[in-house]
Amino acid sequence: MKLIFTIIISVLFFSKAESQTVAQHYQTKDFDLAVFPKEYKIYGFEKRFTPTKEEILLAEKALQTQLEEINKNLPNQSSSPVIHKNLKKYKRQYFGVYDENGERILFINAFWGGGSEYWLDEIIIVHDGGSYYWQVEFNISENKLYNLMVNGYA
Repeated sequence: MKLIFTIIISVLFFSKAESQTVAQHYQTKDFDLAVFPKEYKIYGFEKRFTPTKEEILLAEKALQTQLEEINKNLPNQSSSPVIHKNLKKYKRQYFGVYDENGERILFINAFWGGGSEYWLDEIIIVHDGGSYYWQVEFNISENKLYNLMVNGYA
């Protein structure tokens, strides 16, 4: 019995030690983000690709320069943070998808601070929460942010 228990504990320990996160973690002084591979299935997007580091950096620059303009109406930001003023406080998840025209699009899912401990393994989906949770899309070839969606309140 003791041998079986030891084997089970060893298997659990080594399988946990060998496990890796799904996403590639990429962190600088300006951002903390997860880049998900094309194999990660995301609802509503059939065709996917793995974003490159260059594409991520292009999108991050667009967030710094274009986010304020597309956020000018401040949706759902009356009692929660103004997202373009607090960009460094959001963790971001990047997913590479193709739109209906075959354009390469980065779907960016952002959430405030710590969030879930599983943010490198799965998309963080929260209903409500105001601007602590938001999403935006980035067209790589046009270098353009669009379709900003800020969570509402319950």
